[in-house]
Amino acid sequence: MPANRVARLLSLGCAVAAVQMSVFVTVAGLLRPGYDSSRNWISQLSLGPGGWLADLNLVLCGLWLVVGAEGLRRRQRRGVAVLVAGCGACLAALAVLTTDAGLGYPPGVAPTHTTAGLIHQIVGIVLGMAGIAAAALLGPRAAARTVAAVMAVTFVTASVLVLLDAGGVLPGNPSGLLERVALFLGLGWIGVTSALGGAAGEAREEAGLALEKARVEVGITAAPGAAAGEA
Repeated sequence: MPANRVARLLSLGCAVAAVQMSVFVTVAGLLRPGYDSSRNWISQLSLGPGGWLADLNLVLCGLWLVVGAEGLRRRQRRGVAVLVAGCGACLAALAVLTTDAGLGYPPGVAPTHTTAGLIHQIVGIVLGMAGIAAAALLGPRAAARTVAAVMAVTFVTASVLVLLDAGGVLPGNPSGLLERVALFLGLGWIGVTSALGGAAGEAREEAGLALEKARVEVGITAAPGAAAGEA
């Protein structure tokens, strides 16, 4: 199997992560009693009944991103590969470091403030920064910068709003919705550009092989004519 084809298949891991995350989070958010998808953050799905499924989703999506990062590395995109792999590691870490209860979820549970929850928040910030940087480096430059800018604005806004909500200053605000916009947009962009970039690389490799084959055939055809001319 050509090297570019292997790299392309591995790069599809990013697209799988994007689809899985978007579908699971949307469905789980709708089905979870007392969970408000516009207010509560994605990692809060790890709390309450069925929380282990949310943890499993984070770990699997993280692994898919690591697989996709290997595909990017094989396509000589080492810098962005490190960022994407870092995003995958952060997702897995978020599953291990469970977030604190708060923002009204789980229902009837008082807000908590633990060391694990604080580290969870720090990892989440690192995830956001790495995702924004990775999105800015993939795909057409103008479009990539636009996507990264939208991600940055929505992520920072969500981070400020969640603090205001937790502090009782602006309760019930849509910080969870803005977090979803940033995450889904980032994963979607990384997934699509990784997949399309791999396809383009494979097409270039196949075109190069076809051109080389044509040159060889032309050379073989021309050789008898040259020999006849010398005779």
